Amino acid sequence: MKIYTSIEMRRYEQAAVDAGTSFEQLMENAGQGSAADILKRHPTAGHVLVVCGKGNNGGDGLVIARVLQQSGWKADIVFVLGDNVSELSALNRSRLHGLPGIEFIEPSELEGRLKKFSYNLLIEGIFGTGFNGILPESVASICRLLPLSDGFKIALDIPTGLNGDTGEADENAFKADLTYTFAAFKPGHFSEAGKSLCGEIVCIDIV
Repeated sequence: MKIYTSIEMRRYEQAAVDAGTSFEQLMENAGQGSAADILKRHPTAGHVLVVCGKGNNGGDGLVIARVLQQSGWKADIVFVLGDNVSELSALNRSRLHGLPGIEFIEPSELEGRLKKFSYNLLIEGIFGTGFNGILPESVASICRLLPLSDGFKIALDIPTGLNGDTGEADENAFKADLTYTFAAFKPGHFSEAGKSLCGEIVCIDIV
């Protein structure tokens, strides 16, 4: 079992790029691997909500949305920290425009959507393993809304609000049924808070 801190994870990704892959391909592999596992668990197409932040954690969710859409799923996608996202997230967002079944929604619509639709899946990719400290209220309020969905809840790499290195958790941290961690497990997965928040943890190869 590999366990990497956030710094070790960045070194791992950079080494993979130096060896000939790209950050774009690493994101694609993370999303493709996660989506393949999702489709094994949920073979019947349904409706997924993908909650993204500004960074590459949300970009992983966008790759998953594309793969699920290709298998007949509908996907609602929300950027809870605004539309100014990382370069790789923007690239994968562009690949979703115009696809049938894909709808981009505003954060202000989120509560209503959660009450209106019975999402089969909710995928959370707001903050990744680099998070530390206290969640900003804009994100904490989103995390308080997400339990309104009775769908199966998935976190990408680590639930938002859980520190991947120390295992400390914000009181409003996202609670997942399943966490896909990429390349390696993180120390925070094994803390008391991590055990409560992560649910089942599946490690996805990205190289």
